[in-house]
Amino acid sequence: MAENAPSPEERQKSRWPLILGGLVGGFLLLAAGLALGWYLFYRPIVNVAVQLPAPPPPPAPPGPDQAQVKALEEQIEKQKAANKQIEDQIALLKERLKADVCTIKDPLGKGGPASPAPAGALPERKTEAPPGSGPAKVTPAAASMDLPQTGGKAGKMTPAALAQALEQATVLVVSAGGDSGSGFFVGPNYVVTNHHVVGRAAPGSEALILSKYLKNGYIGTVVATSQTGQGTEADYAVIKVDDVPAGSVRPLPLAAEPTALGDVIAAGYPSIAIAQDRNLRRLLAGDLKAAPEVVLTKGTVSAVQNKERNTPMVLHSADISAGNSGGPLIDSCGRVVGINTYIVTSRQTTKANYALGSSWLAAFLRGAKTPFDWRADSCA
Repeated sequence: MAENAPSPEERQKSRWPLILGGLVGGFLLLAAGLALGWYLFYRPIVNVAVQLPAPPPPPAPPGPDQAQVKALEEQIEKQKAANKQIEDQIALLKERLKADVCTIKDPLGKGGPASPAPAGALPERKTEAPPGSGPAKVTPAAASMDLPQTGGKAGKMTPAALAQALEQATVLVVSAGGDSGSGFFVGPNYVVTNHHVVGRAAPGSEALILSKYLKNGYIGTVVATSQTGQGTEADYAVIKVDDVPAGSVRPLPLAAEPTALGDVIAAGYPSIAIAQDRNLRRLLAGDLKAAPEVVLTKGTVSAVQNKERNTPMVLHSADISAGNSGGPLIDSCGRVVGINTYIVTSRQTTKANYALGSSWLAAFLRGAKTPFDWRADSCA
């Protein structure tokens, strides 16, 4: 057995094929590993973009309501027409603010010699309605009709309270024909002024109403007028203003004419005074939120004339002039005792200021079915 055992050299030679095979296999494995690493590291990266389907379009907005669109267009057209009318009235106001308070030539209606009226005292009438046109005019009833008898006493107001009440109730009135003057609220939507302030216009005519307290201009409609005439005939007009917000005005109550030497206050927009007010310039430039300050003058009652004829006229010393027509004359308790209407002058440049009595005005308002507040108590 010992003789057949391989020698060390033979054993050494028999190992070389195994070693060589192991080296070749290891090299191949190494090469394969390197090749796989190269491939994994350097292989191109392909980005696959998947395009999502487009989102559905948003639903179409609902179409406008044609009825609402038509109503809005009509409202816009009406507002444009109202603005144009106001602009036209402001343009006419520029030309007519110099017109004087109506000065009558025969205050007693007797047809006697007349005191000459000063130049420009009678405003030009451009809008006088022809006889028989428009709705029927209202003729005032007797001044004594159903007026309550004087009862208790009303307390006098402070000067500040009187001024505030007049500022809240007195308005500037501009007619469609450019005539202008003053007026005052006797009800939440009713303004009283002189007929000649609205150009002797018939009911149905329109007028611009504005004041600093209202903060805007409003278009009103003449709903009642007195008959046109001279002498001691009535000179009244009622304007209804529907667009004035509720609670934004303070109507003035009416009371009987005061006795002689009673204190009175006249309120209005005399052109000689408001011409210096910068707000008037803004108004004439088209700013309807600008209005001149109401002008107040104080005086006393000189006499109440023609009361026995139911056409009382209050002669007083509270100064009035062009633009005061239609404005209120109040007593110390804040009640309207007359409506300032005209002045009478003489060659000696003396002047008498007249207001048509409140009992006469109240009779007209009753006949015209215009709401107002009558105060029967006396002012003390």
